[in-house]
Amino acid sequence: MRIALFLPHVGVFGGVRRFIELGNEWSALGHEVTLFHPEGSAPAWLPFRGRVAPLDAAAGESADLAVSADPHTFDAFRATAAATHLYYCVIEGDAGLARAIADPAVRLAANSQALRRAVERRARRPVLDGVGGIRTTQFRPDPAKRAGAPLRVLLNGRRSRAKKGTDLVLSALRALRGAPEFEVVLFDSVDAHNRQDPRDGAPLPPNARFVLNPSQEELAALYQSSHVFVAAERKAGWCNTALEALACGCALVCTTSGTRDFARDGANALVTWRHPFFLRRAIRRVLADAALRERLAAAGPASAEPWAWPRLAEKLLAQVRGGS
Repeated sequence: MRIALFLPHVGVFGGVRRFIELGNEWSALGHEVTLFHPEGSAPAWLPFRGRVAPLDAAAGESADLAVSADPHTFDAFRATAAATHLYYCVIEGDAGLARAIADPAVRLAANSQALRRAVERRARRPVLDGVGGIRTTQFRPDPAKRAGAPLRVLLNGRRSRAKKGTDLVLSALRALRGAPEFEVVLFDSVDAHNRQDPRDGAPLPPNARFVLNPSQEELAALYQSSHVFVAAERKAGWCNTALEALACGCALVCTTSGTRDFARDGANALVTWRHPFFLRRAIRRVLADAALRERLAAAGPASAEPWAWPRLAEKLLAQVRGGS
């Protein structure tokens, strides 16, 4: 099968990872995969096994399956001669979704069950199950890397995007009392598509530090070294970082956004409301209760396995071929 993927860029974003990872899985299955984006350069942060080409080169291409997930590449995606055009909705409030819904020749998919149901209600037609996404061979526990005292709380540090909830979590942590000593580590990647300025938003607590531009190996090591990961996103489709942390054996504290499919309150995570008071209460509980923390951490890796990229890649193609 010839598969054409369309992205607006190849920066360090969850939606970009989704297309690169799926493209790699489809390439491994023997399919001919081409990733089109404006610059036409190979991703620098994640290996890609397929072919990469500039977006304007797509005009002369044909494919069995064309996949897009954003409004910026929609015209090129739609102009490509493909047997199936699939628009893959990966965030709430997707700016390109209205055009995809209005085009009856475009099939739809979504990356979480909550988003899938919402798109089905809006489109009044079937939406493919595109739920999942984790590289469990990379994101897995390594007890030898777990930090000693103090306890380590890890956050996605993308403060340039308020919906990630980083400053909300920092606000909760700043007023946290009655817990063992802990440090806060934030991570993010800075490139042409994402700014990161520590002066923006809430000031960092004195026990907090940033790790900028970690490699994928360094990111996995950060998860493996941390005791707790906190995610407080909104309008997320699939919270990659929360699941990666879960797979690495971090005790997870999260809101429901982007985590409903894999986070089970009291079983493998503490799921709470998106407000500093409730976040603070949940974080305090998991820091203070070592038995709870270890129980949640131990349950994480097995609960991540069903969402691995190979399973998702095969699931999506089976639906495309079956016409479901």
